[in-house]
Formats: sequence, C-alpha cells, structure tokens
Amino acid sequence: MAISASYVVVLVLGITILVLAAWGIVSPGSLVKMVRNAMDQSYGMYVAVIARLILGAALIIVAPVSRFPTVFSVLGWLTLIAAVGVIIVGRERIRRVIAWFARLSASMVRLWLV
Repeated sequence: MAISASYVVVLVLGITILVLAAWGIVSPGSLVKMVRNAMDQSYGMYVAVIARLILGAALIIVAPVSRFPTVFSVLGWLTLIAAVGVIIVGRERIRRVIAWFARLSASMVRLWLV
C-alpha cells in the first residue's frame, strides 16, 4: 500500500517538476516571478520544505522495487538533506538566491532548467 502511494507521489511530483521546467523554458521571467511571489508569502518556505520531504520519502520507499534502487535511494536521501538545508539556510538567503537567479539572462535560466 505504501509503495503504491509512493509511486503516485513520485509520479505527480515528477510531472509537476517537468511542467514547471517546461514553463520556465518557454517563459523564464514568469516562472521566476511566480517563485519570487511564493517565497514572499508566509507559506513559501513550508511548501519548499514539505515538497522535498514528501518527494524524498517517496523516492526512498519506492527504491527497493524500482529498476534503479541505488539511484532512487540516493536521490531520496539527497532530497531529504535538501529539505533540511532549506530550513538551515533560511528564507532571506533563499530570497537572495532567487534574486540572483532572476538576474540571469533568459537563455541562462533556460539552460539551468534543462
């Protein structure tokens, strides 16, 4: 049961990441603006951390039954570490990273998203 739910979580979050990356390739300015606006809201950090925690846990859960268990497990643990990293770094530094990213040319944002 947990593995089936984890498959769905991995699939949904994977599709979400793919759609956001495609959006950023087509319109990098609007994606950066959306991320900036989200991080300006009180819920922005929570969403960033919770999404990473859910994805990391799901990747670890499905790793044993996947075609590439080591890859899924390592990605899962890295994602969990990233969630902790977001908390440690804090909102203000995350905003500075987003501001730096916003100063990149549209071509560089597209390249980053590929």
